[in-house]
Amino acid sequence: MRARDIEGRRVAVWGLGREGQAAIAFLRQYHPDLPLLVLDDVADGRVADSLQGDIEYVFGADRIARALERVDLIVKSPGVSLYRREIRSAQAAGAHVTSLLNLWFAERPDVATICVTGTKGKSTTASLLAHILAKLGRRAALVGNIGVPITAVDRAAADVAVIEVSSYQAADFDGLCDIAVLTSLYPEHIDWHLSVENYFRDKINLLNRSRRRIIHRDTAHVVERFAAGAPAPQDFFADEHRIHCCSTEILDGEAVIGQVRNPYLARPHNLSNLCAALTVAKSLDIDPAAALNAAVGFRGLPHRQQELGEIGGVLFVDDSISTIPESTFAALAVYEGRDVTVILGGYDRGIEYGKLVEKAVAGVAKAVICLGNSGERIYSLARAVASRRNDVICKIHRAQSMAEAVAYARKVTQPGGVILLSPAAPSYGQYRDYIERGRDFAAKAGFGVPGRSNSHSSAE
Repeated sequence: MRARDIEGRRVAVWGLGREGQAAIAFLRQYHPDLPLLVLDDVADGRVADSLQGDIEYVFGADRIARALERVDLIVKSPGVSLYRREIRSAQAAGAHVTSLLNLWFAERPDVATICVTGTKGKSTTASLLAHILAKLGRRAALVGNIGVPITAVDRAAADVAVIEVSSYQAADFDGLCDIAVLTSLYPEHIDWHLSVENYFRDKINLLNRSRRRIIHRDTAHVVERFAAGAPAPQDFFADEHRIHCCSTEILDGEAVIGQVRNPYLARPHNLSNLCAALTVAKSLDIDPAAALNAAVGFRGLPHRQQELGEIGGVLFVDDSISTIPESTFAALAVYEGRDVTVILGGYDRGIEYGKLVEKAVAGVAKAVICLGNSGERIYSLARAVASRRNDVICKIHRAQSMAEAVAYARKVTQPGGVILLSPAAPSYGQYRDYIERGRDFAAKAGFGVPGRSNSHSSAE
């Protein structure tokens, strides 16, 4: 559905954050006087002063279902689950549900579109790809779940849009992008998608709506399960026959492309992200060696294994973006061989923590500090591991706040050690998002609030 074709429809915009406000502005471009119903789950929400025109507001989840009875079209923000009862009821009653991403693609943008998704690695890969393209003279815009609405693409100033796409955005994507990239695939966000099957299917929907797919070799079997329609041309990365890494050397099959000279990208998980970006570059007829050279100056994103600095000889690392065990495993691997105190836990989505706790308590970490609702479960698992083994020297502590966690970490971590915030859990309940959690960690550690100027992403 195109924005220009909604004249006469009763339209609701669900969500009053950055995405919702961008959707309203986009609709206003085509229909300045269109009456809008704006919905927000926050019961004590505030009217946005920047929004003008004929707007009716409905605040509070308990009032939204009734309000939806009188709409024809819902433009929902990514955080609103497609599987919510209110959405399903509205669809059953004949309402059409769409998103800002879909409305933008429906206008058939005259820029190349590269959509990057994945359980982990999508932000780094999208940012790295935009960096490489810009260094090589391409006019690239970085938008999407990275925190910049898709409508921020200036078509007069950009010829390629690199779009980070969350599983929430991929689930109902009905556009057609030029290239879709899948960086990784693990179970996550089951509270939104309701099941692992739905999560995988929703992620892969993006690939089904692309002219070309570039995927991590390890995801191929899942992609094949959920592939639909005519298969698009497909490239792999992290495949020994394609672009892959061997230690810090990048190869294309047996041909050497070059050495990774960026220490941040030389970390094991980031090598995979680099291979993804180089594969995209190659598909755009860019010499992979030139792309690798352009990646030298890339700087890591905040809250992703961000080394804040040392205090008293102890390195503080903010990996607040970590919301699943796999990402915490990756962070722990970076500091293997050093005395690590790791802060785990947050919102409890019922994730399986057994393997992570076993590895951390049995030698990878010198101390494990447990926070939040899932921290209670992690603490119990850690104590159980310690009680059945006689070789555990790891300290296990249950903290009630970030301040207590950092204070205890300082107490038990010796100079030369690392205090790592890598929660393996979302921040919901205790913090607004992982950014706020990372800033609180930095502030409690004594580093202020680095990264304040960085924008929010819509999904952890």
